[in-house]
Amino acid sequence: MLGNTADSIFWMFRYLERAENVSRLIETGFQLFLTSKNNIKKEWQSILKTTGSENYYYDQNQSLDSISVIKFMLKDPSNPNNILTILDKARNNAKRSRVSLTTEVWEATNSCWIETSQRLKNNIYDKDIQNILFELREKIALIIGYLNNTMLRNEILYFCYLGTFIERFDNTARILDVRHFLFMPNTMVKNDVINETQWEAILRSLSAYRAYMWQNQNELNAINISNFLILDDKMPRSLKFSLDQILKNIKLIKNNKVKNSDSFNLGLSIQSKLLSRKRNYSYDFGLHNYLDKLISSNIKLGNIIEDEFNFHK
Repeated sequence: MLGNTADSIFWMFRYLERAENVSRLIETGFQLFLTSKNNIKKEWQSILKTTGSENYYYDQNQSLDSISVIKFMLKDPSNPNNILTILDKARNNAKRSRVSLTTEVWEATNSCWIETSQRLKNNIYDKDIQNILFELREKIALIIGYLNNTMLRNEILYFCYLGTFIERFDNTARILDVRHFLFMPNTMVKNDVINETQWEAILRSLSAYRAYMWQNQNELNAINISNFLILDDKMPRSLKFSLDQILKNIKLIKNNKVKNSDSFNLGLSIQSKLLSRKRNYSYDFGLHNYLDKLISSNIKLGNIIEDEFNFHK
């Protein structure tokens, strides 16, 4: 498999995962905007920080207005992380590796970009936002469905998964890191309505709210939430689950010959850091440093994957 093909496939699915993640963050902020005006500005600020868009936003805007933030995150060209730009990058990567994708995967990707860009050309009103976000995630889910149901189980598919889970690990870690203050001991003791609302927002931004409530008898608890999103190997957006999938797909690409694989060995090192935080650990002021190191290690892992598999050749 050519390195530039692996590069295109890997980044195509990183961008699709990123678009879905951003849409979920927007929806979480918008639901809080509709149901509670308390701390909504702090919520949007956290969301902009999570996506790395805060500085770009303030270059163009003086205040945090909900609709302005949503438009900025959906389609503002001054924001390199807006959904329309991300989808365009995904589609361009799909075009470069067109012969490696099934017809169904390519057509679903192309339709996702065309239909979303047409929808976002119009003015965006409050009443449209939830439908826009739902339709976008539905289109991305269709791409993933076709990927799982029509692609051969070979290294092309494994690079698709590798891109997906590198991006997913990054997103989950950043969401937790931006809100790490909610897991400090003095915050955990309060357990008041405001904190519960923010804990719920974290879970909803990862589509994890209902799964968490099933597993934890409907009790929102900071330690349980952090354990669920960091260490639970059944939760498909947890750090543990994502890292397990990264290691699995590197092994598949390398045909289990991973002894001298820099990417696999770094993945094992990240796994060791991840598991160093025990489930019964009472989180303290070290959580930010812990997550920051995981984010940096995951970025390094992505770079090593590009070098090891000759993406630029």
